[in-house]
Amino acid sequence: MRACVAWMGFLWALFGAFPASAQQDVNLEQWRAWYREAATHQTGSVMVDRMASDCGTCEEHPLAHGFLAVSNLMVADELWNPLEKLEIFNAWQPVLESAVAALPEHPDLALLRLGVQNHVPSILNYSHNTLADRLLVERALAEGHWSSDRIHAAFVRDFLTYLKSL
Repeated sequence: MRACVAWMGFLWALFGAFPASAQQDVNLEQWRAWYREAATHQTGSVMVDRMASDCGTCEEHPLAHGFLAVSNLMVADELWNPLEKLEIFNAWQPVLESAVAALPEHPDLALLRLGVQNHVPSILNYSHNTLADRLLVERALAEGHWSSDRIHAAFVRDFLTYLKSL
């Protein structure tokens, strides 16, 4: 009996100690790479497909949902028809905001929203968090948030430099 209890405790420690959100975060570096690729090569639709394949609707995890939302917003940017762009923006901008509201101090979500806010037309009036997001991203970069992902850290640094040049 003691061996059974000990074995169950071991299994719980091994598998149960990792919440679903921690397991989901395992893909964060991959999501970041997909985001960089989509941002650099304007391939939002590829990122949408990859995110959907990786996590479905991603609704169970705000960070994944934020990456999915941004990939869809990038698709809108790639379209020609302004009405289609607006329709996608109106559908996915609240999803991004919901993800940020769930994890308000998460630097990756702040970076994603900052990217969107700086690339959508000003007529959409979606720049209310630009300064706060930029400061959060700058602070996270300085504190080493992306130190385990040096390629992404360089991407973030380059993006912040770009913003300062505007």
